[in-house]
Amino acid sequence: MAQIMLKRLLAPPAAALLPAAHLPLLPGLLLVFAAYLAVAQLTMAIGTAGHGLFVPFWPPAGIALAALVLGGGRLWPAVLLATLGSALISGFAPLTGLLMGAGNALGAWAGYRLLRGPLQFDPRLGRPQDVLHLCFSAPVLGGAISASLGVGALSLGGSLEPAQLLPAWRGWWVGDLAGTQLLAPLLLAWLQPREGLDQGRWRHLAVAAVVAAALSSLWFFSERAPESFAYAGLLLLLTLIWIAFSCELRLVTLALATTALTAAVFAALGTGPFANIEPQLVQVKLQVLIASLTAVTLALAAANRQRRSAEEDRNRAEERLEQVLDSLDDVIWTLEAEERRFSFVSGATQRLSGHSAAELYANAMRWADDLHPADRETTLAAFERQFAGEAADQEFRIIRDGEVRWLRVRSHPVVVAERVVRIHGITQDVTSLHRAMDRLAASEERLRRALGASEVGVWDWAVETGNLQFVLAVADGNGYRLAERSVGLAEWEASLHPEDRARAMQALLDCRDGRSLRFRCEYRTHTRHGHWRWFRGEGQVVDSADGQARHLAGTFRDIHERKQVEAELEKLSMAVEQNPSVVFITDAQGRFEYCNQAFSEVTGYGLEDILEQTPRLLKSGLNEVGTYADLWRTINAGKTWRGRLLNRRRDGSIYVCLQAIAPIRDANGRITHFVSISQDLSELQESPDLWPPRRRS
Repeated sequence: MAQIMLKRLLAPPAAALLPAAHLPLLPGLLLVFAAYLAVAQLTMAIGTAGHGLFVPFWPPAGIALAALVLGGGRLWPAVLLATLGSALISGFAPLTGLLMGAGNALGAWAGYRLLRGPLQFDPRLGRPQDVLHLCFSAPVLGGAISASLGVGALSLGGSLEPAQLLPAWRGWWVGDLAGTQLLAPLLLAWLQPREGLDQGRWRHLAVAAVVAAALSSLWFFSERAPESFAYAGLLLLLTLIWIAFSCELRLVTLALATTALTAAVFAALGTGPFANIEPQLVQVKLQVLIASLTAVTLALAAANRQRRSAEEDRNRAEERLEQVLDSLDDVIWTLEAEERRFSFVSGATQRLSGHSAAELYANAMRWADDLHPADRETTLAAFERQFAGEAADQEFRIIRDGEVRWLRVRSHPVVVAERVVRIHGITQDVTSLHRAMDRLAASEERLRRALGASEVGVWDWAVETGNLQFVLAVADGNGYRLAERSVGLAEWEASLHPEDRARAMQALLDCRDGRSLRFRCEYRTHTRHGHWRWFRGEGQVVDSADGQARHLAGTFRDIHERKQVEAELEKLSMAVEQNPSVVFITDAQGRFEYCNQAFSEVTGYGLEDILEQTPRLLKSGLNEVGTYADLWRTINAGKTWRGRLLNRRRDGSIYVCLQAIAPIRDANGRITHFVSISQDLSELQESPDLWPPRRRS
């Protein structure tokens, strides 16, 4: 602990808080030197009569400490030189004066470092501990150092006998202590920036000084009348206490200085309480008097100032709090339960309810006049239950300027001795919240209808948690409700069909990792009824950070029926493709769009050969006249044409087929395609008895 204190003591002091610290060094040194030397010579000149070297108090010690506190430790050379100059003027040897100056400078510097270091001294003297440190802690240490070096210097110079060393040291030390207590607070109070004194305060200053001087004189003249002495002393003490509590610090220090100087004058004259006593006792009595009056009065003044400062801080805090509360959109209020009146209502009440705080102070139930008729009974009942100690959290409607607005009130009764004494609460305008909830409900209803009508669900995957959320609109009476299901990624993966699992997971992870922009996959999943159903999922990354996907979202659709249709179509397609009959399909203009394998085998043409061609490609010129006209007339009429045709293969050979051609219609009944199915009768072509001769066309 001692090492810590020593480290703090030797650490560089905090920057001075005062303008004097910003003075150039040379003017500061000259100012301190002149003040110290002048006061030292004046003190020596008016020292107590007959007491020789030792005066009852040494004000230059207060100047030295105050100068270092105000201007920094750099001013210590001025103290040394001023002491040396005073000693030389008084006839001391240069070495003696130099040692005395070193002692005074070192003592002042040590007291200064103690104050600004470990003691965290505030030179504004706003706390009682600052007064005690200035009047006792610093001068006790500094005076001891100064007295030790000073008395040692006098002893070396032959000015003191060995028997005089202890009394001289004690007198020097107590003199520095009393001088610091007298002058240091006075200088700190008057040389720091403070609020200026107006005319009324100057009158207070004059009255305080005159009253202190008069009462001091009365007290010190009353020694021969003990009863009057006691009354005068009590009156002086009460006056100083009144000054401490009623006046600012400058007036207090001036009153103390007046009292101390008056006491010093009477001590020098040897009158009053200082008459007919030993010189050493005069010095001790005067020093004790100055120390006690100074310490008590300044401590009371500092305590009073601290109290006032706390009150001012509290008032400022209350003002700021009230300003903050008034700036809020919510109304903060306090209701006194017994009187049923508001003791506080924040300024937002005018904006929220249209009623000023003054109206509510005058009539605590003024707000109830605007209640919506449908909410009036329940709201007033909840209001009354607060007085029974029940906290409230209620929403209700008011009608303001013809507009319905929603308010929310939350309150907390304060119960003391099983009795509600007051109720604190907050009132909020939640109209925008209710409107937003209405819009949200309408939007949710539209979403339900859209999802229900489109038979599409939505999904969301939180990558960090692995949670998959599925939402699907389910028919519910006359509308739809949203059914939600939440599963982990592993659980969803396990529900996939074994044949689809790897493919679906790879597609999802590719989208997550940026290898594909979108997730698209058709997969089967196991339903709660124990069946496999086909779904199609789509989605993409919707939230990412630092290049890492955080959320994926998309849609899913039940495509089981489509898959079944596709399977049937696949069967039909295979049946057509593998059918031994010759099948081809054209558009409405007769251009080929499809042919099966049998067509290629019979005609020698592949699909790539006939695209954008017409069946005219197969025309042999051997069919009866009018056959094709009849064919087109029949199929354009929407009927099926059947007949025998002689067609030409790719190699030029002729083959006979029994052919049927039918139109294909769309949903509107419009013919979009034609389909032809024919049987190759080539093996019968060589039997002329089967075919009668025909006219060629």
